[in-house]
Amino acid sequence: MGLKIKSILSKIIKTDHRDDEAPGIVDQSTSVEQKIKAIMVSVFKIGIREINEETSSDNVPQWTSLEHVDFVLNLQKEFEIEFTDSQIVEELLSYGTVVQTVTAAVKGKNN
Repeated sequence: MGLKIKSILSKIIKTDHRDDEAPGIVDQSTSVEQKIKAIMVSVFKIGIREINEETSSDNVPQWTSLEHVDFVLNLQKEFEIEFTDSQIVEELLSYGTVVQTVTAAVKGKNN
């Protein structure tokens, strides 16, 4: 993982936790979400608080085709997965679908 993404992830883990869990202790699903957010912050140069279920290529001006390629490459590297062409152009265009797609790919890799 790139140094910048590690730094962002470290900050997210310290500040982005549920009330019922200790800071820094997250389940696997949350960890995937935090890593995705860290990559989005790094690639799209947006604040962590700007990322939610509605965040997508439609409403993030910095989410251009070039940054989308960078985003996809970072996701593949971080999670050690590969996406199909259709996933890249159909499913990886919003935070919500990215979380679903990456979570499914990670689970599939671990089975």
